[in-house]
Amino acid sequence: MGSRDANHADVTHWYEEMYCLVWDTHAVGGGFPDLVVRVNTKRGFVICLVEVKSADGTLRPSQERFIREWGSCVEVVQTREDVFNHVERIRSAQ
Repeated sequence: MGSRDANHADVTHWYEEMYCLVWDTHAVGGGFPDLVVRVNTKRGFVICLVEVKSADGTLRPSQERFIREWGSCVEVVQTREDVFNHVERIRSAQ
């Protein structure tokens, strides 16, 4: 089973402040990302997988493997700025 990083609740809140829907999946384990985030766009929405890491956090081998296998659909965030940049990048591409 997965564990929460210290900033997990903050990251969830920051996505919600940007009008995203967030589903907490940290307990899935096995390297699966901590959050499934729906980013609303002008054209609809985009579903993202988000791995939350604290400022000094590092990826576990199972997380590294998941990201390697699933690729760019997984975003690793640590700060409010990371969340903002992630959402803005998606919205500007739509």
